[in-house]
Amino acid sequence: MQALKVSKEKNPSTKKIRSARARQQAIGHELRRLFDSVVQEPVPNDFLDLLRKIEASEKDSTKEDPS
Repeated sequence: MQALKVSKEKNPSTKKIRSARARQQAIGHELRRLFDSVVQEPVPNDFLDLLRKIEASEKDSTKEDPS
């Protein structure tokens, strides 16, 4: 009978499981909201300039090596 009590104590209650799921859902919702807001932000000009320089460099290297 003692073993039965120990195993019950190790199993989380339904209320705890629901609470954990609710927290996970809330965290997931907030992470999606934050991600969506970041996706909507414009790309910084410094980053665009860097991408242009990389593209120009790649074009120059392909002109030099026609293989």
